[in-house]
Amino acid sequence: MALERAISWIATVAAVYAILVATYGATCFAVARLNRQIAAAKIQARETPQHLIRRDQRQSLLSLFAIAAMFGTGHWLYAEFGWGLRPFGGVAGSILAFLGSLILFDTWFYWFHRLIHTPALYPWVHRWHHLTVTPVAWSNNSDRLVDNLFLQSYWLVAHFLIPAAPAVLLAHKLYDQVTGVIGHSGWEHGGSWCRPPSPLVSVTHHDQHHRYFRCNYATHFTLWDRLMGTLHPEHDAEARRNITATAAVRRTARAPAE
Repeated sequence: MALERAISWIATVAAVYAILVATYGATCFAVARLNRQIAAAKIQARETPQHLIRRDQRQSLLSLFAIAAMFGTGHWLYAEFGWGLRPFGGVAGSILAFLGSLILFDTWFYWFHRLIHTPALYPWVHRWHHLTVTPVAWSNNSDRLVDNLFLQSYWLVAHFLIPAAPAVLLAHKLYDQVTGVIGHSGWEHGGSWCRPPSPLVSVTHHDQHHRYFRCNYATHFTLWDRLMGTLHPEHDAEARRNITATAAVRRTARAPAE
């Protein structure tokens, strides 16, 4: 029995890791292609050194394994022993659980993210991620293990915090993975969905975080940053400019074909 459970746990973690790595790679390549189509609308003029991009790619594969271990363990405990809250039923229940998980994780991420930006923790927990001041899509998961333990351990305990089915939490994690890669891309892909006063974070939101460090800590929504006064004072104006600039470049690129 013990051996069967050990094999089951390994298989679960391996499956989650494969899904996360595939999603990470596919999203990075897709975003890189989209970036080339709107090259003139790049948020920061400076370029990211190639050695930092390679560093981020290598570290991301390690970090994704740590995330897979936490997510997979949480799922395994739920599936094998029934540990956690029973999910809401029906389509409406799944939608409600998905939205609830978005809000809960955003809260988790905001407060732990602020914590690891304090002088006592930043140098040995989070500094590695911020060595890339001009982030690229490959930078999203470039974190050290201790960083992941602060920010990503939500996935280990999520079943104890919200009544969501495993498929709902996986859908949320994949949403988080895709939007995280886009948020580090260096180009404003948010469009009208993220134009202030929309509560959704834009690429500008996280790009500013890498430039200025002590602002814009949330991951899905701008609500906590607005409530706590940690939104960069130029966020709304810059987000609108970047969204408008990206739209203009796209229109120009389409013009010859029309």
